[in-house]
This record gives sequence, structure tokens and C-alpha cells, in this order.
Amino acid sequence: MNEHAHIDHLLLDYLDGALPPDERQAIDAHLQTCAACRAEKEALASVMTAVDTLPRSIDPPRDLWPEIEARLKASLLDDAAADLERRKNGRMDRAPARRRRFRTRHAAALAASVLIVAGVIWLMPILFPPAWEVARLEGTPRVGEALLADTGSVRRGQWIETDDQSRAALDVGVIGNVEVQPNTRLQLVQTHPKNHRLALAEGSIHARIWAPPRLFFVETPSALAIDLGCEYTLEVDSTGGSLLHVTSGYVELQHGERTSVVPAGSMCLTRPGLGPGTPFDEEASEAFRDALARLDFEDGADDALTDLLAEATLYDAATLWRLMYKRDLDDRGRLYDRLVELTPPPDGITRDSVLHADLDAIEAWDRHLDLDYDDGWFFRFFNKKKKTR
Repeated sequence: MNEHAHIDHLLLDYLDGALPPDERQAIDAHLQTCAACRAEKEALASVMTAVDTLPRSIDPPRDLWPEIEARLKASLLDDAAADLERRKNGRMDRAPARRRRFRTRHAAALAASVLIVAGVIWLMPILFPPAWEVARLEGTPRVGEALLADTGSVRRGQWIETDDQSRAALDVGVIGNVEVQPNTRLQLVQTHPKNHRLALAEGSIHARIWAPPRLFFVETPSALAIDLGCEYTLEVDSTGGSLLHVTSGYVELQHGERTSVVPAGSMCLTRPGLGPGTPFDEEASEAFRDALARLDFEDGADDALTDLLAEATLYDAATLWRLMYKRDLDDRGRLYDRLVELTPPPDGITRDSVLHADLDAIEAWDRHLDLDYDDGWFFRFFNKKKKTR
């Protein structure tokens, strides 16, 4: 296992304080022994601190480049004058020329850096405006207290509301867009460059995000949906429960320490006070989904597991695997036996190694079922295993 790759992937969330306590402890332990990862963390922290201290908006002075250019020319003229004086005195050598080239390169690099920073500061309010554009698709959506006749904007704290005849389209800054379906209440919560955040109180949205992971968030009454580079539909019912359907990429659902990573082609339910359940394939039967919901959110009785195993097909193999370490040893054996009926195990992996939570076996099955995208899964399980030793 390439442990460094896993830690690198999670460092941004680690510094943002977005990881569950068990994952954070695992990374803390690794950083104490790995100088390379500590250096990576410190470099990333330095960049984040510099970005956070940038002003939200600034108009660059018109004489910014002329002033830099003048200073650069003055430095070159000083060097030329010094060279001429050395020639007159017969003391010309190669060292001053090397120092001159170094100063010239240094001055040019400094000028470029100043221009880049000034450009970023100038573009900040353009790339991350305090209000997002919204357009009417059908009917008469409402933004705040006003009806949306054509196009407009929604500011932080305002709600977009649609009735059963209306739809709207919302631009998520410059990183994506959201289609607001009928009978929906959606609030714009935050427009920070690292935190594009909406709150879906009720109804349905379809989101398409093309930014790096963990820049777009949707709060619901039962979980937080975290974009990992994706396209998905999210529905919230009148009880506050939700149904997530991911069609591209991945979405993480989080409630307290309960987390589920949902890949493309999968769905996941959430419940108020409980958070996300176990992801299931979009092709899963209604009977399988019903048994899974009983297992995740109700008493988890033996009959629910029996029904789930009876209804499982090859589409449900990943769900059976994800349930494996949520159950006791007896149930784990039942789940594993059904799993290998649906798909042969990875080469060299035995039943006993899986039942007794061998980490190599876990990693092999993750790869076998294309589940190794969820780096946090390894850390969460690794911590639990250490605590039981």
C-alpha cells in the first residue's frame, strides 16, 4: 500500500479540520515519523495561510508595472556603471557578471511574482463574487422576496424557492452549476473561494461541479454532501431525510463521525439524527434497498440481514463488502459467504484473513471492487483495529 499517497490526498482536509477524529489521529501518528509528509503539510499550510491573508478585493494601481520596470532598469544601469568603472580600473572579472545575472534573474522573478499576486487579488471578486447568478428555467421562481422574471442574482443568506411549476438554474461561482427543481427551498450560505456552500431544506437539485474536490458543499437536515469532483442529484423530503444519486465522480456524505463515500452509479439514503447509510448500486432492487434501510436505520434485526442476503445480486457486491465490518463476526461470515457466491475473491485472499480483518485482505478487496477511492476507509478501519489489539 502506498501510505504516502493516502496521506497526501487528505492533508488539505486535515489542515481545514474537516476530517473525523479517528482519521486525524491516524495522520497525526504518521506525521510524527515521516519527515517528507511533515514537509508537505508545512508547505501546504504556508500556502493556505498566505491565501487567507489576501484582501478580498483591491484595484491594482495603474503604475504597478511602470514602477517595477523602472526599478528593474535602474538595477541594470547600476550594474552597467559598476562594470564600466571596473574596466577602467582593470579589475573586470567573471564574478561580477555572475552576480549581475543572478540579480537580473532575481529581479525578473520578483517582478513576475508581484504581478501574479496582484492579478490574483484583482481577480478575486470576479472569480468569487459575493452573489451568484440565477436564471429562470420555467414558471416563476422566487429569490428572497422577489419573483425572478428572467435572470438575477442571489446573495449570501437569500433563499431560492420554486413551486410545482417552476425551475431555476444557479451558477456556483465559476466552478459549476445547480439546477433547482420544482417544490424546492435552497439557500446560498457561503461564497468563499474554498467554501462554496448551499443549504437544501427541501426539494431536489441537480449539481454539476468541475472544480477540484472539497470546494462545493450542500447542507441538508440529515447530512453534509461534499463534492469530490462530480455530478449528482440530491433530494430532501419533508422529514429531512435525503436520497443522493451520483452520476459522475464521487460525493462524500458526512454527519458527525458517520461518513459514506458514494461513487458514480450509486445511491445513498440519509436520516435525520443518524446521517448516511450504506451506498447501494442504482440497479439494486427495491427489496434489497428496503432491507438495507432497515439494517442501516432501524434495529438491524437478523431478519433484515437475511432478506438483504437473499435479494443480493452482483450489483450489490460492493454494498455487502461495505457492511462487512459494521457487523459482528457471525454476520461477517454470512456476508462474506454471499459475497464470494457473487464474485470470486482476489487471488491469495482467504476467508479467515477477511473475517479477522487482515489489512492486506481489506486493501485487496477494495481494489477488487473498485472501492480504493475512499482513502478515509483505510484510516477509519486501521484506527479501529489498533484500538482492539
